[in-house]
Amino acid sequence: MKQKSRLLWIILLLSFSACVSYEKYSIEVFKPARFTIPSEIRKIAIVSRNLKYVNDTLRNFQVKDHQLFKDKIHINLDSLALETCFDSLASKLAAPNRFDSILIIPVGFIPEKRVKEVRPNQADWYRNLSTKTGTDGLILLDMFSYFYSYSSEIPSANVVTSNIWSFYDGKKQKITDRFVQIDTLFWDGTDDSGKSEKILIPKKEAAIPICGGVIGSNYSKHIQPTWTMVYREIMTSGNDDFKKAAALAHKNQWEEATAIWQKYAESKNKNNKIIASYNLALSSEMSGDIDQALKLTSKAAKASSGAFRSSENEAIRKYSAILYQRKVEINKLSIQNEMP
Repeated sequence: MKQKSRLLWIILLLSFSACVSYEKYSIEVFKPARFTIPSEIRKIAIVSRNLKYVNDTLRNFQVKDHQLFKDKIHINLDSLALETCFDSLASKLAAPNRFDSILIIPVGFIPEKRVKEVRPNQADWYRNLSTKTGTDGLILLDMFSYFYSYSSEIPSANVVTSNIWSFYDGKKQKITDRFVQIDTLFWDGTDDSGKSEKILIPKKEAAIPICGGVIGSNYSKHIQPTWTMVYREIMTSGNDDFKKAAALAHKNQWEEATAIWQKYAESKNKNNKIIASYNLALSSEMSGDIDQALKLTSKAAKASSGAFRSSENEAIRKYSAILYQRKVEINKLSIQNEMP
């Protein structure tokens, strides 16, 4: 009987923990640049160093249905992709009116060179290019590589891209940033209705320039603040009020949702108190008050301490870490926004 009672007690405690659930909520946040171009740099040039690895021999090949084929017609996709890449990057950089001039140096200006590893050029090379172009900063795409694959079984295609960027500061006369991007772009041929169509899968000659545009746009996020989609979680349970509050939050009716959670903020029921405190922290973040959100996650973490609420406690501490990171980002943004 004693063992049976203990088992029932454990099941009861686990049921209390299991009644908490989470609903994903997407928001856009303004993220600071990872690398800040100094404010005194006003004129920049974008250029390809046109380096290729010695072992990068698959440029003129592609995979079709798991078999490797050599392209029948050789098209200079590098030039097409880089033109799209630089146009995309320049348009992103021009939007905030941050620079006095943005010069795109023609893609074929520097001949292709095969190397075992990508290293910086001689200091004079950067200095001379900066002088000739009348710029005080150089954005350099040191290396660009890609590989295209296609499948007809389940209509799809993907392109694996690899590229290395660097920034030359003409004022300091040295490379001050290096950025490596490896990414995969995927097409599943699905239209707006969810129906898959082969005609929506781009062939290699169309896919590579598209990738170039994406690469340029993605690199712009490295050197200037940008809006980024992130996800948060709304904590809820079988409580009808919490269900209603979550539904209101999904409609961006945060004031109405907050009023409901506020009623349970000091509840004697621990589960209700945890859920309310956590969601009030989320509501505070939505209103821009990160400090208040951190106070509320601290309250929720304290209420959820203990072995039988470990999953809730972990979710709260994870969100608290996100808030601390967000506070750092906001402080960095304030510095970047002060730049002319």
